[in-house]
Amino acid sequence: MELTEKDSAGAGRRRQKSYKYRLILEGALIGLITGALISVFRLMLTGADALRDRMVELAGSGLGPALIIALILIAVTAAITVLLVTEPDIAGSGIPQVEGELRGQKDMNWWKVIAAKMAGCALAIGGGLALGREGPSIQIGAMVGKGFARARRTPLTEERLLLTCGAGAGLSAAFGAPLAGAIFSLEELHRNFSAEVLLTTMAAAAASDFVTANILGLTPVFGFEVEHGLPLKYYWAVILLGLILGVFGAVYNRTIDFMQNISEKAGKVFADFVCGIAGKNAALIKDGLHPTVFAARAAAFGRVLCMMALAYVMYFIYPEVLGSGSGLVGQISRGEYALGAIALLLLVKFVFSTASFGSGSPGGIFLPLLVLGALTGGLFSRLLGLAGVDQTYITGFVVVAMAGYFAAIVRAPVTGVVLITEMTGDFTTLLPLVLTALVAYLTAEALGVKPIYTQLLERSMGRPSASRSALLRDRKTVIDTEVHIGSRMDGGHVADFGLPLGTLIVSVTRGGIEIIPDGNTILRGGDELEILTRENDIADVESIVDESCHIVEAGGR
Repeated sequence: MELTEKDSAGAGRRRQKSYKYRLILEGALIGLITGALISVFRLMLTGADALRDRMVELAGSGLGPALIIALILIAVTAAITVLLVTEPDIAGSGIPQVEGELRGQKDMNWWKVIAAKMAGCALAIGGGLALGREGPSIQIGAMVGKGFARARRTPLTEERLLLTCGAGAGLSAAFGAPLAGAIFSLEELHRNFSAEVLLTTMAAAAASDFVTANILGLTPVFGFEVEHGLPLKYYWAVILLGLILGVFGAVYNRTIDFMQNISEKAGKVFADFVCGIAGKNAALIKDGLHPTVFAARAAAFGRVLCMMALAYVMYFIYPEVLGSGSGLVGQISRGEYALGAIALLLLVKFVFSTASFGSGSPGGIFLPLLVLGALTGGLFSRLLGLAGVDQTYITGFVVVAMAGYFAAIVRAPVTGVVLITEMTGDFTTLLPLVLTALVAYLTAEALGVKPIYTQLLERSMGRPSASRSALLRDRKTVIDTEVHIGSRMDGGHVADFGLPLGTLIVSVTRGGIEIIPDGNTILRGGDELEILTRENDIADVESIVDESCHIVEAGGR
C-alpha cells in the first residue's frame, strides 16, 4: 500500500518523538549512574579532607611525626605521578578534555579516566593541594555518558549528546545544582539549545541530583542565609565590584598560564637532576625504559613534588589555605575575618590555588575560584565599611562576588548566576547577582583574555597526545545550530559558508518547514541547520559556525 505524503510526515514525527523519549530515558539512566559515582567520589574527598586535617595536627606535634607526614606526602606524590603517567587525560580539571572530546580532538578511555580521576583527586586534595571536585565530576559524568554510548554502539551524534548529559549530571551531583548542571552543559560544552539537548540534559541532571540528595542530603553546599538583601542605594557598589572582579578574573587566567609555565620549568629542572644521577648509575633506569620516557616521568613527579612541598610548608604556617577552602565562604560571610586577615588570606590563597592547578595534578578550579570570589567580596565589603557602609550586607557582597568572579573567569554568566543561587539556596540577591556577573563578564571580555577552559584546551592541544584510530576519526556526526539574526549568514548563500570539504548542510528548518538546501539557498535569521561532518572536522566546523552564524555584525546586512 502506497503511503501518502501526509502519512509519511506523520510517521516521521512519530519516529522523532520516539527518539526524543528514548534520549530522555537514556539521559536519566546516565544521571542515576553518575549520581551514584559522584556520591562515592564526594565521600572519598570528605574522608581525604578529614585525613589531611589529622595530618596537619600530627605534623605540628613533633619532629618524628613531621618526618612521617613528609614521607607520606612523597608517597602520595609518587601515586599521583603513576596515575598521570598511566592516564594523562586525568590531569587538571577535566573540563578542557571533555570539550576536546566533544570537538573530535580527543578520544579518552572512559573507564580508565573514571577510576584514575577519582583516585588522583582524592590523593591530591587529601595531600593539601587547593583543588576542587567539580571539574573532575564533570569529566567523570561525561565518561559515564561515553561508556553508555559505546556499550550501545550509538552513532557519534548521539554519543556527543550523551557525553553532554553526563557532564551536566556530574556538575549537578558535585554541587547539588541540577539547573546549573544543565545550563553549563549547554552554555559551555555543547553550545546548542535544541529541545533534545535541553530535555535530555535536564533529565540527567535531575536524576543525578536525586541520587546524591538521597545519599548525602539536601543541605546546600554553602549553607548560610542572606538575611539582608543588598538595597538599591548600594547598586553603585555592585557595579564597581563587577568591574574589579572582571579585572581580577583576567589576572587569574593569566596567572594560571604563568603557574603552568613555572611548574613545567621546575619539572624539567628536577628531571635533568634525576637523569644526571641516573646517567651515572644506569641501574636506576629499568631495562627497556627509554631515557626520554624516564625524563618525562621524572618531570611529572617533580612538578607534583614541588607543589606537595609547598603544601607541606603550609601545614605549619597557614593551614587555612589547604584544600578547596569551601568552609572559608561561610566564615567570611559571617564576618569572622577582619580587613587585614581577609587581604592576607586572599593573597596567599590566590597564589597557592593557582600554583596547585599549575602542577598538573588531578583537580578542578570551580570551587577554589568561588572561594577566591567570596574572599574578594568580603574584602570589598570591609573596605566599604571604612566609608561607613553597614557590614550587615557582607553576606550579600560575598554571594554576588562569587557569581561575578565565575563569570569573569569561565565566561559563562548564566551558569554562574544559577549555580550560586542553587548553592546558597537564596533568591534575595538575584538582581545584583545578574548585574555583577554581567559587568564582570563584559570587563573580562574587553580586556581580551580568553575564557579559562578555552585557554586550557588550546594549551593541551598544543602538545602531542595519544593517537586516535582512523576509524574513530572518520565517523560522521550531525551538528545542530541556528542562524542568529544579524549574523554574517543571515541573508547569505549556503555556498558562502566556507565549510570544510566533505561537510554538508543537509537540512534547513524555517518556521517548522524543512528545506533541502543547495548552494544557492539563502539562509535567514532563525533558520535551524543540520550540518553533517566528520569527527575530525568538528572543531573547525564549530569555529566557522560561531563566526558565521552566532556573532551579530554591526549594522547587519
